[in-house]
Amino acid sequence: MKKILMMMLAISSLMLTGACSSSDDDGGSSESKSGLRVVSSGRPDWHVDLTYNETTPDWKAPDPSQYENWFIMMFRIQDELKSSVSDDDMVAVFIGDELRALSHPARSMDGSQSTGNDSIYYILKVYGNESAEEDIQVTLKLWSAKLRQTFTIRGNGKFLHEAVKGDGSDFLPSISLGSSKYPVTSLVNVSFLPAQYGLEPSEDDLVAAFIGDECRGTIPPTVNILSTGQIPLVVFSSTEGETARVLYYNAKTGNVYDTGITFLTKKNEETFKLD
Repeated sequence: MKKILMMMLAISSLMLTGACSSSDDDGGSSESKSGLRVVSSGRPDWHVDLTYNETTPDWKAPDPSQYENWFIMMFRIQDELKSSVSDDDMVAVFIGDELRALSHPARSMDGSQSTGNDSIYYILKVYGNESAEEDIQVTLKLWSAKLRQTFTIRGNGKFLHEAVKGDGSDFLPSISLGSSKYPVTSLVNVSFLPAQYGLEPSEDDLVAAFIGDECRGTIPPTVNILSTGQIPLVVFSSTEGETARVLYYNAKTGNVYDTGITFLTKKNEETFKLD
């Protein structure tokens, strides 16, 4: 009887041990000492794939003889898109549905053709017959030949007669948020504090949002952001209401953790002002 009892205790102990380990159901992930679920090890190569399949737009430069007025727009490319710049890119300005300016290729700050490593901008001469007091609706479009898609952002203001918008190349609208591949961009403040889980943050850490198995948003957060517990993420999605989950890479441990944080995507409309 004593032998039978000892055998039953041994079997129970084995069953309990198995219940605390990882299984095939969770893809080999396990719970770490921090309490967060480890999904992989090693620094991940997280990036949003913005390549698409649009055809090149048939944009035609406006005829200056048809317009009485003009202004200059100096449009600087966001850092997120600099690596995709090519000589075949184009930037267009529409007022209403009418194309009023067209420029390519991008230029560096000294006026030479851009190498892709410096500050990249376009100079556009925007034509119009609008008065200086008239409110206008403006659409700025960037065609990326490498990414095969158009990025679009809308703005409003007054027609700036013979003036320069973006003097010193400081006009930097968030055009990367106007992706035609991912028409819904969510601006999310993720509340996550690694120290609460016994993890030491560093400048080499990463945070990403995934929809399914695809990375749809990532930033290398600074130690300051990780210390405040508020991490700003831009998440790209096809429609509203998609479920995104947040993963965190901690460089000190070399592990990727599932934070357990999820949210539904919701479109945030980005605009710019001319005046």
